Amino acid sequence: MTQKQREAVVDLLLLGMFADAPLRVSEEAKLLSVIEEIGWESYQTADLYLQSAIARAREAVDTEGGTKHRLEKIGEELNELGLRKRALDYLTQFLGVDGAVDADESKFLELAREALKT
Repeated sequence: MTQKQREAVVDLLLLGMFADAPLRVSEEAKLLSVIEEIGWESYQTADLYLQSAIARAREAVDTEGGTKHRLEKIGEELNELGLRKRALDYLTQFLGVDGAVDADESKFLELAREALKT
């Protein structure tokens, strides 16, 4: 996985984090766990990347069109079927980390599946 692809996975999870609005400590812990699992090979620390990525995610989830556009950009980076499936697996686990997937999260997951064409 390239660094751009790692960033795309993180961006996907951040969009999922904001899809259901209330942020949870368990989501942050899961996000950090995924970053540790996939690795991070950038001149910029993961913490610094997250600061700008969070701002992009918040802006994207303001509208469904913004969410779809951001998901399309993520899909362009995750340009291999195996990577897309892996990213969606992470997203599914991530959305269920609080014990339930609500209607907003389900809708977001469906948008992600459409954008990633898996």
